[in-house]
Amino acid sequence: MTGFQKELPPYGVEFSRRKTLQISVHPDGRVTVKAPLVLDRAAVHRAVEEKGEWIRKKLEHFRSIPAPAPRPPLGQGSPVPFLGELYPLDIREGKRQNAVIESGALRVTLRKGAEPEASLPELLKRWYSARAAEEFPLAMKRCLPRCSSFLKEEPPLRIRTMRSRWGSCTGKGVVTLNTLLVKASPACIDYVVLHELCHTVHHDHGRGFYALLESILPGWKDLRKELRDQAKCRHFI
Repeated sequence: MTGFQKELPPYGVEFSRRKTLQISVHPDGRVTVKAPLVLDRAAVHRAVEEKGEWIRKKLEHFRSIPAPAPRPPLGQGSPVPFLGELYPLDIREGKRQNAVIESGALRVTLRKGAEPEASLPELLKRWYSARAAEEFPLAMKRCLPRCSSFLKEEPPLRIRTMRSRWGSCTGKGVVTLNTLLVKASPACIDYVVLHELCHTVHHDHGRGFYALLESILPGWKDLRKELRDQAKCRHFI
């Protein structure tokens, strides 16, 4: 046992009816483990110890990333990302709260007397959720033809806001996409969709997974970098 393995960081364990064990290192320094019910805690701990060096490198990577600049308050003219573009907020008064893209701006209607700083976050949250429900099924339709060699039918699609992941895929092939991904360009959305569809075949990030992703999306590394850069400078998450 190495010195690092004796000093494993704290980690949380969630047992479920899954078939494989998954270890995740999050940007905020958390380490979480999802484990099958058939494993006991001793077996889980051994698996975490075996991944000790990988965990250390991931934690060091996240610590090396400079903290993002403080998120600026929302107000008149604030840039709002959607599908890879930035739209300035055009805040107006009206009888009901609403948001719509018009004339190159995101026109937001607030009730008379409403404070923008208090009302805008929830209004934009609902607007992003509605747009994600429209855009993500379209992205799935765009991506499925690329996966025809290994995917015979469209998998179930779920949408929810996640703290640190763009998407996930269960062992049964259910794809979940982060609502906030709708802020990214269509090409980046497609990259995440294709990434998750490859997980219907390969449930980990081994060589087989990346070989399959490379075969259907040769430029995936550039898109991954674009997504990370946009998310960082535009406060996607």
